[in-house]
Amino acid sequence: MAAPVPDGPAAASLPWLVPPGYDASAASLAAHSEEIGEVMAGRARLWLGPFPAPDRSPAGLEDTALVVPTSGSTGTAKAVALSLAALTASQDATARLFAADGTAPDSRGHGFWSPLPPPTHIAGVQVLARAHRTGQVLGLPGPALPDPSPDLRGHFDAAAFVELAGPVLEQAERSGSPAFTSLVPTQLTRIVTGATGDDARARGLLKRFAAVLVGGAATSTDVLTRARGRIPVRTTYGSSETAGGRVYDSRPLPGVSLSVLDPDESGAGRLRISSPTLALGYLTADGVTDGGVFAAASAPTAREGTDAPAAGAPVADDGADRAFLTSDLAEIGDDGALTVLGRADDVINTGGRKVLPQDVERAIDRSLIFARPGPHLRRGRGARPGMGPAGRGAGHPRGGHGPRGGLGARPLRARTTEVPAHMIPKRVHVVEEPPPLGIGKVDRAAARRLAGG
Repeated sequence: MAAPVPDGPAAASLPWLVPPGYDASAASLAAHSEEIGEVMAGRARLWLGPFPAPDRSPAGLEDTALVVPTSGSTGTAKAVALSLAALTASQDATARLFAADGTAPDSRGHGFWSPLPPPTHIAGVQVLARAHRTGQVLGLPGPALPDPSPDLRGHFDAAAFVELAGPVLEQAERSGSPAFTSLVPTQLTRIVTGATGDDARARGLLKRFAAVLVGGAATSTDVLTRARGRIPVRTTYGSSETAGGRVYDSRPLPGVSLSVLDPDESGAGRLRISSPTLALGYLTADGVTDGGVFAAASAPTAREGTDAPAAGAPVADDGADRAFLTSDLAEIGDDGALTVLGRADDVINTGGRKVLPQDVERAIDRSLIFARPGPHLRRGRGARPGMGPAGRGAGHPRGGHGPRGGLGARPLRARTTEVPAHMIPKRVHVVEEPPPLGIGKVDRAAARRLAGG
């Protein structure tokens, strides 16, 4: 089914919808869903940007249907402009994969959605938008969402998930549709590793979903190993600039091509994504646009990933000749599988050697690593890794973020045999909760400031 196209006026002349601040209440969720439905029907544009909507669309952004904030790893919010064609291409690519791989063959890959992520970022917006797309494709009277809308206020834990998931699964079964949900890694980790009766009940409910999307940040291998075989976990990778997840279980979705720029001797380099779902560009508060980061795709400079095999008809090729250079370091295997190593700007230079914090985090259980300036930094000789345990408080409430914790007063030392000596943090700073950045991400710059770096 083709993406809906506004009748009559061009997208630039459609009204901006600006919802009130999201508070995770049922009324707030319903209001956001209704406005996203207007966007999906081609009747309005939705503004979720970090500054007021402009009076008119700048040149090059006339087709904007949705504006969402993104902060990347810098903490500086930007507005990302996405077209309706990009949004629906994203939704339909996921559906094609689910239809082809047996996840949801009877519903053409579409289904009933549990709206857990807050609709203030692309992940939460796309959950609601996919539910509206399900209604469009399957001819339903409304979006495939729980009715009434759930109240997502409060802390997220297994008991909260049980309360939320039960009605979703019941309504999905009554409608004859597969049920999908989306979690951030900390939410999945709590349920998978928990030992209470509520944890066991939550795991039982997760098994009944056709797919459990997990994204926003890296999920530990241990958690994924424990979940898979029992829970239909699907890891996702993407960003606001790509209209959400473009890589599922390390494989690009239909119509998506991956390559790495200027790879080193191991094959790692900056990840570049070509897709029909790319944003139109960035918008700033003074009305300036920046579409240069979404440049015309050229011949790859390194090993290139392939489209997901046997995933149905290809996505429409609008914008497929454009590419987005991410800030992530990645490797692409001979089989096209993507491995994201970490962000290029997170790399720590210590004693002339480069350290990726994620490598150390995988070795030191439930830890956060960040660059803490060493005594030689002022002379340009490098930084020291620092660490703070990412404890149970690092997760999100059902619809938002928990309170930020403070640093412990005592610096500790770290020891491990899992990594070379130069990768071991020189000092450890205990935190109640790492400062959050976006959905499921840690603000490493804020962590460094809390450590006095």
